[in-house]
Amino acid sequence: MQARYILAALAVAFLIAAAMRRVRNTRRRPDPAIRTCLLIALIFTAVAAWLQWHTS
Repeated sequence: MQARYILAALAVAFLIAAAMRRVRNTRRRPDPAIRTCLLIALIFTAVAAWLQWHTS
């Protein structure tokens, strides 16, 4: 399996993890773990997109 697909799958997994944690969070302030999961998902998405369009 190519790295770009693995990174894209990991990005989706981290997005789902952040969404599940957000749904379970009852406080008004976002949990720092939610922001961390979203940041990691953003990084994985950016790297997967770069690999998709800049490698042959």
